[in-house]
Amino acid sequence: KQVLIYICSIIFLLLLWEVASIAINTINSSSVLPGPYEALSQVVKNGAELQRHFLASAWRLVMAMLIALVAAVPLGLVIGHERSVDTFVSPMIYITYPIPQVALILFLFLIFGTGSATKVAIVAIVLFFQILVSARGAAKNITEEHLVSVLSAGANRWQVYRHVIFPATLPSILTSVRVGIGIGIAFLYIAETNTAQGLGLGSFIKRYMLFGRDRAFAGIMAMAFLGLVLYVGIDILERILCRWKYVKR
Repeated sequence: KQVLIYICSIIFLLLLWEVASIAINTINSSSVLPGPYEALSQVVKNGAELQRHFLASAWRLVMAMLIALVAAVPLGLVIGHERSVDTFVSPMIYITYPIPQVALILFLFLIFGTGSATKVAIVAIVLFFQILVSARGAAKNITEEHLVSVLSAGANRWQVYRHVIFPATLPSILTSVRVGIGIGIAFLYIAETNTAQGLGLGSFIKRYMLFGRDRAFAGIMAMAFLGLVLYVGIDILERILCRWKYVKR
């Protein structure tokens, strides 16, 4: 049933795209916006090249997500649960989080070069703050009753984090990852367009945007597919790790 819903949604979006393409091209009396058929044709014709760029972007995004999760989740839980740590660290978060990460892209490229590691670092920094703030907020919202009941049973600090704080905050953390997927793809695109000759969907799209726009839109479709795969993956992961949310009452 869920697969059928996804298929219907994709067909509906393709129809909207086709209508928009016809309308815009008619108004401009030229082929400004390629339709879905032209883009899909380019996906088939350039499948091998597109696959290389897709895998490069997918690897960078997944690595950035893993780095951000490993760094942000433990830190966010500790900040949210330990009041003394929160008092000291929160002002630093409030100062650094509003800094526009876009401004850091050229700075990081100048220092570390334009390789894959720098692009992964850019996306990881963006996702780090997204997940950190969510994990901290979720940990702060855990009621004292839940903690007291576990502590009265003789649980130590590690067991409190493992059996109470982490499970209670996991849905919020996964939600922040979902939000971060879209933001991460946007920043990955910006990072990859700064090196148009390298591998990555951003480079592919930039290379053909002016000449060969239908091929560029094939790259945009591939980037949308990457997001879809990650969103579905997070949904599956949530059903496995947060089974209590899906228990029928």
